[in-house]
Amino acid sequence: MKKINFKLILLFLLIAVMVLPLTEKIFHFSISKLADLKGAYVKTVCPQLNWKSFFNSEMQDSLSAYIESEISNRNALVRLRNQIAYTVFHETTNQEIAVGKENYLFEKIYFEAYNKKLTASDSSEIYKNTEKLSDVIDSLKARNIDLVVVFAPSKVSVMREYVPEKYFYRYDGQDIKYKTCTDALNRSRIPFIDFNSYFISKKSKSNYPVFTKGNAHWTFYKGCEAMDSIVSYITLHFNVPFWQYSLLDSDPVDLPQFQDDDLSSTMNLLNSMKDKSYQYPNFVLTDTTKCTKPDVLLIGDSFGWTLIYSSLPHKIFSRNFKFLDYNQSVWSEYFEKAKPIGEFDYKAELLKNRVIIIIEGGLHYNNIGHGFIEQTYKIFHSELE
Repeated sequence: MKKINFKLILLFLLIAVMVLPLTEKIFHFSISKLADLKGAYVKTVCPQLNWKSFFNSEMQDSLSAYIESEISNRNALVRLRNQIAYTVFHETTNQEIAVGKENYLFEKIYFEAYNKKLTASDSSEIYKNTEKLSDVIDSLKARNIDLVVVFAPSKVSVMREYVPEKYFYRYDGQDIKYKTCTDALNRSRIPFIDFNSYFISKKSKSNYPVFTKGNAHWTFYKGCEAMDSIVSYITLHFNVPFWQYSLLDSDPVDLPQFQDDDLSSTMNLLNSMKDKSYQYPNFVLTDTTKCTKPDVLLIGDSFGWTLIYSSLPHKIFSRNFKFLDYNQSVWSEYFEKAKPIGEFDYKAELLKNRVIIIIEGGLHYNNIGHGFIEQTYKIFHSELE
């Protein structure tokens, strides 16, 4: 009797699965939409029939891929598969992500950067670019423009204890690229803030993590701390007064925002990965009578977005504040969308500012400004010719 009941249950489940697509069509409902996938992917389109594609099998392959992508509840099934891989096997189907100790997620490309050995030519190029940047800073200073270089933290460096040993595979585990770049900057006269070493030194004394388990960038809270430190540095070293403000703590929340789950969200799990409570403090202006808002330009990689999300740039920088994202596109809160940098007069955009901030994360310590140094060096030296 038990066997019969079990078979009946399986039969009803099979029938339910078979009629579900028809039910969705009739009632215009899709469970799949409840589990939309995140991340970058190209939506498969239904191929058009023609003789050429039919006889060379292109149409058959395209049609097969299209039908597979349109299977009822495919997204939910993908999430189920990913959840099993993560929960049962401690793995991820995302080939670019590694699951570390205590479920900390890392981008594998950062392991490559951390373990990379530098040739003599690589090191020479780093020191040569540093010398050029010193020259650029002198030229900017003569025009009453100050520049500061900021190194954002690398998750592999800061959270090294959560990285499986197999990922330190090329030598003694020292980040040679980072050490060479910081040495070159510290030997120069370049204004430099190294948040990588700072957050490592303060990690045991802080109540807030530099990285969540599920992100690649610093947490929103640490991004706010960094933005506050950058402003203090500019005030102290460049004599640029800003409107006064305070950083107010907020109640912890359970759901991540901004970049605090930028890795875990792309894993497309059934149950969202959650860390400890998340903190989202707020900058509040306290005195707006002591100065005007200076023109500031931010150049750098994706770590710059956390500084922007902090909202402080919008409150104490002028309306001319812009972010040169990888020095390729120009973002402003007053643009409907980012614009290609080719639409702007590069020299004019640089010279209108009082302060330039260059921020780079662990992948780009050796590529400060993403071409900014060479471009600006040519601008100033062409004026001397």
